[in-house]
Amino acid sequence: MALESSVLESRFTDLALASANFGFLLPYEPLLVLHGASCEARAATAPADAVAAARQFGEVLAAEVGHRTGVRLPAGDQPARLDLLSRAGVLVPQVLDAFNDLHRFDGSTREGREAAAHLVERCFMLASWFFRALTGDAESMNFVHTAASDLSVLAQRVAALEEDLPRLRREFDLRVSPVTLAVAEREQLIVSARDAAYEPLRESDIAAEVQRRLAKAGWDVLGAGEETQLNHSLGCVLVEPRLAGGRRADMLLTVGGQVVGIVECKRDGADLTNAMEQAGALAEATAGSLPWPLWRSPLPYRYVSDGRRLLFCDANDPEPHARLVSGFHQPRTLARWQREAEADSAAPTYRARQAAYLPRQDKGFDQLRVAQHGAVRAIEQALAAGQRRALVHMAAGSGRSFTGVFTAYRQLRYARADRVLFVADRKLAVRQLIAQLRQFGMPDGGRRLDDVYHVQELTADGLAASASVAVATVQRLSAMLAGTPALEDGSDRVSAYETAERQAHRDATPLEVAYCEALPPDAFDLVIVDDCHRALYGQRRALLEYFDAPIVGFSATPTATALGFFKGNLVDSYTYEQAVADGVAVDYSVYEIRVADDRQPAFATPVDAVGVKAHSSRRARYEDLDEELASTAGQGPARAVSSEHLAAVVTAFRDALPTLFPDRTQQSGALGVVPKTVVLAQDGPHADEVVERIRDMFGAGDVFCRRITHRDAHAAHLLREFRTTPQFRIAVVTDPISGFSDMRAIECLLILREVRSAAYYEQLLAMGTQTIASAELRAVTPGAVAKTQLVVVDAVGASRQLQPLVNVTDASGQAGRAALERLLSRAADGLVTSQETAELAIRLARLIPVLSDADGAEIRKLAGRPLQELVTRLLDSVDSDHLAPLRRAGGKSAVEDERRAALFPLAENPELQEMLLGLYDRPAPLRVTASSQRRRQEATVRGRLAEFIERAGPFTPAQLWWIEKIADVVAAETRFAPAYLDGVPFSARGGTDGFLDAFGPDAAIDLLDELRRALA
Repeated sequence: MALESSVLESRFTDLALASANFGFLLPYEPLLVLHGASCEARAATAPADAVAAARQFGEVLAAEVGHRTGVRLPAGDQPARLDLLSRAGVLVPQVLDAFNDLHRFDGSTREGREAAAHLVERCFMLASWFFRALTGDAESMNFVHTAASDLSVLAQRVAALEEDLPRLRREFDLRVSPVTLAVAEREQLIVSARDAAYEPLRESDIAAEVQRRLAKAGWDVLGAGEETQLNHSLGCVLVEPRLAGGRRADMLLTVGGQVVGIVECKRDGADLTNAMEQAGALAEATAGSLPWPLWRSPLPYRYVSDGRRLLFCDANDPEPHARLVSGFHQPRTLARWQREAEADSAAPTYRARQAAYLPRQDKGFDQLRVAQHGAVRAIEQALAAGQRRALVHMAAGSGRSFTGVFTAYRQLRYARADRVLFVADRKLAVRQLIAQLRQFGMPDGGRRLDDVYHVQELTADGLAASASVAVATVQRLSAMLAGTPALEDGSDRVSAYETAERQAHRDATPLEVAYCEALPPDAFDLVIVDDCHRALYGQRRALLEYFDAPIVGFSATPTATALGFFKGNLVDSYTYEQAVADGVAVDYSVYEIRVADDRQPAFATPVDAVGVKAHSSRRARYEDLDEELASTAGQGPARAVSSEHLAAVVTAFRDALPTLFPDRTQQSGALGVVPKTVVLAQDGPHADEVVERIRDMFGAGDVFCRRITHRDAHAAHLLREFRTTPQFRIAVVTDPISGFSDMRAIECLLILREVRSAAYYEQLLAMGTQTIASAELRAVTPGAVAKTQLVVVDAVGASRQLQPLVNVTDASGQAGRAALERLLSRAADGLVTSQETAELAIRLARLIPVLSDADGAEIRKLAGRPLQELVTRLLDSVDSDHLAPLRRAGGKSAVEDERRAALFPLAENPELQEMLLGLYDRPAPLRVTASSQRRRQEATVRGRLAEFIERAGPFTPAQLWWIEKIADVVAAETRFAPAYLDGVPFSARGGTDGFLDAFGPDAAIDLLDELRRALA
């Protein structure tokens, strides 16, 4: 019979009073008191029961921690729970080890008293950790060895509650159901949990630990009687020097014989913010009270520490803010800061220079897109305001990497950053970043970035003293800072997105870092992270927290974990929908292939595929990208289309292609050329089988379809062939994220294996939604007019929960015209819904790639704005983030007014409607006819090219090929970026490497700069 709540409460109170080791948990979770006390009471008399109680203690505590930190955990799977908590960054190694100890024994076999006693202490260790995480109380907690008589009483009080345990557990499971926390709140709880994992130091040990950390950073700690030897080394530490009024500082720092800073030691758990104020008072009291020369008074460099945490403040900063750092700065770093402050008293620090100089400089912004310009300015404003972490969301294909490079250039050039670190997800991305950095032409003089600021890949040997920019993989940082195994296994060639997707039971052990002399915490002034997997912000977050530098993160798919690490500071967002509206990306359509038991395939659009995404904020949608963590934890290998169904699926795909690309069908009804297609397979053997099936079903040879994986010996060569040759139509891959960049010609994605992660799925889409110039597309896909969409064909149901804004599957031909005409008519009648408004925007966006200059000018004349702006306003009118302030200010009517205003240029303009519908009625080639203005541009470039060849020649035929092709690009694009050398048609002759071979490494760069200036 269940106990009354008052009786139950009384018995729990009695139990807590009897348990010296677990009673303090009663206000936080009574079940933890019950299971902890049960383990302790029975460790000696019933070890197997004690082991079972310890196991239950761990399960309840993990569920409670997940609930409080907002990490969604699966029910009944403790290893998966611990995996997810570790990946979210909540558990550090020693806490994870304790949890694993509790779970290691299943309680079903006889366990010895020694093991049971060990588990009691492990439960207590976790109880203390949980208490410190919730309260911030850093007082040391000691385990109490309870007398046998008291254990007997404890066992009786446990027994009085055990009959209600099943009901209590059911109520607990309901109480800890998933909750959604604000990312800043979640981050604070995670940080508290990590801090609580370390046992407080004894007060007598704190000063010794601080001195050890100073020595590690290169400081010479002077002993008694050595106070006059300040020139013994660059940086010296004076211990307990006497100040004016009889006061003493714990330590003073000297650089080059001058006192520059102060260090104060406080008891573990003390409020370091208050302690910093005290340190500031002591820094001011040093004026005229010391026998040693002072650099400045008050002392600018101030540290306070409790032996574990280290708080630092630079008083030279504008509006100084104290910040936690992982270690003391090296003497040479403070010496550099001194020199910088003396050279520029108006802006003496890196942060001061950001605020003083960057807003006044705008050179080079004319080469940025609007989204890139906004991102750079937002980053600079955040850094100038002293924000240490800033996240930028930029849709794939919108120039994210170039934005990072441009940001680094401005920080080096105008804010005079000493060194910048780029962190990338894999080796290929590092190589691409290094090439982009080295080829970047600085706007203020035209020199290459690498000529002035040396760019270097980070290796195990560390950095050259001359390096101003370092580029590293996450794996390289992990090897140097956390001692993980070296990278001979090729792991740095695979994206963490793919690794996490592929492994059924991945290693969730959180990383701990140690001081690295080859890469000290103050090695960089700025860290830029280029779209790395969320693990870097969760279980590997210590790699970033190690550096005392602002962190700027770029992401195409920000998740809750990333937002939490950046404390919700999303400084700029350029969404995929905005990229589609601006013509920077194309949208995508989703189809499914369903195979019944009789193996007859059915080709269809997914159920509930059409419709606007849920009316939640963009931030909420980003945070939901972490939900798949719980649903996939502990599962086995991802599902894939089996051998028995493979032929049917490939046949259905082949037969549907003419319908999917109706504007490319021949009079016979067959498709002229298969679009460039990527097929996602399960693994190597599955990929080989898929290749054979595709060749058989399409009746094609070996070149038509081939496998590409990162472990293939000629992967880079195959990628180049797929990107540049018309013959190679279908690439079967197992890991596209780790090899496919700048695959702009891809128009179709066939998914043959399960995709578990929303972030991973969006990465796949990003590969194919990049835009491509019509001429470049026709070079590899003869007969194509323009790339207007990505077609996603899903044979495993991966897309059912991950739909596009609107799944438009009939945008071409007369079906597309009829659908657009229907929407325009409803808009004119004032009947269009929000869902139809979004559909109208997407259908108009499909026209952007096929507009000629004359078409664009006519639309601008009739509508009063470009088509891109019309699409943007339509999408904004159904976007919850854009509408939120309008709804708060004016309610529902303001939202409706916004949508009517967006529709007005279309609804009230029959001439514009006819013009848009007329685009469907023209023969396709007319849509891309060059305007007279473009023809004049081509003639101008050809004249300048002839002058250049005559002046700079002679050239060999091979060299002339490169020069003439570069001129073709300038005529079409009005500019030529070095990165274009890795695209069509240059990649057919080796890309950048082929260009360097043709002219010689040194002469090639100079010639390219001269040619660009001559043709501009």
